Amino acid sequence: MFSVPELSQDFYRFIWDGMLNTKGLNPYLHLPNNLIETELIQKETLSPVLFEKMGTLNASNFSTYPPIAQLIYTISYAIGGSNMLFSIILLRLFNILAEAGIVWFGLKILSHLKLPKTNILLFVLNPLVILESSFSLHFEVVMIFFLTLSFYCLFTSRINFSALGMAGAIASKLLPLMFLPLFLGYFNQGKAYFNRNQLRRYVKFLTVLGLGIIAFYLYFFNLELFNKSAQTLGLYFTSFEFNASIYYVLRQVGFWISGYNQIEFIGSALSIMTLIIILYLSFKRRQVNNRTLIRYMLLSSTTYYLLSTTVHPWYLMLPLFLSIFTNHRYMLIWSFLVFLSYSAYKVTGVEENETLLSIEYILVAGTILYEMINKRKKSLDLRPKAL
Repeated sequence: MFSVPELSQDFYRFIWDGMLNTKGLNPYLHLPNNLIETELIQKETLSPVLFEKMGTLNASNFSTYPPIAQLIYTISYAIGGSNMLFSIILLRLFNILAEAGIVWFGLKILSHLKLPKTNILLFVLNPLVILESSFSLHFEVVMIFFLTLSFYCLFTSRINFSALGMAGAIASKLLPLMFLPLFLGYFNQGKAYFNRNQLRRYVKFLTVLGLGIIAFYLYFFNLELFNKSAQTLGLYFTSFEFNASIYYVLRQVGFWISGYNQIEFIGSALSIMTLIIILYLSFKRRQVNNRTLIRYMLLSSTTYYLLSTTVHPWYLMLPLFLSIFTNHRYMLIWSFLVFLSYSAYKVTGVEENETLLSIEYILVAGTILYEMINKRKKSLDLRPKAL
């Protein structure tokens, strides 16, 4: 509770954004590198420390943390002020409260799906979640809390509240945007694709969700906001790379062919491939039930990270959470193997160990393949035998 995170610099940027909000400065529009030079910010005794500690990468990019995250950062700084440890404790308390909410609604969902309630322990007691959420202060658990709330409302036929919960998840982290096409089949109660009632329910869900997102972003609205945020998000797909799998293989092939890193082309191509797979899952079945919806979300997020150029350990909290509502356990294996990526952090910088990354992804791929073969074998065994 009273320790300072040591494995990530991101929390310094969290507090920095909270400081800007308390001063009436939009964190989406101001680069720390530019803002630190102004007289207004120099008067704040804590900001030079935050600027120095957040690192070059954070200081040279616009903030992309969505409004609910900004609200929590702002509350923590408004109360903690220049006492950085106090702000850290407050951020940690928000994460712990979010995890408590995940347990509360997660147990209800497990009961609704007739799954063992002990599955929730695979998430909340997972070392990855404890380390990256409670200790390192990454806000995936806040997003997951709203996602859990959305599931609970959806499965209990409170569609509007479910849409608002999903809006809250997106306004905490943008990742759940990838799940929106998957809801199309969920709202289909007929035998044909694109029947009128299905489209009406789906459009209503998206409308309420969209209004919720607009309401969350309204305070920060500026014509430059989307352009600057898009610039920073674009770097994630075309410039940043860490703990990747398929991308690293393709990057090496690109080096052999052209002699240089083709991350911009490969990253964009892999993003398009992810979108195609998600759309395939969205149209695979006419009707999708509760379990299948979550399973498709798990497969979508897994695909996203397997094809991503950057897979920080805390990113895996989302598919790990989704997996507890399915019979898949490969995410449990991956949540332990991802610790091998910490070997990249050196005193003098970041240097990834290709051998350890190979071990991580060979074992992950092997586990996924084993589950696929085992599932197929079980489905064949259940078929009626010919006389």
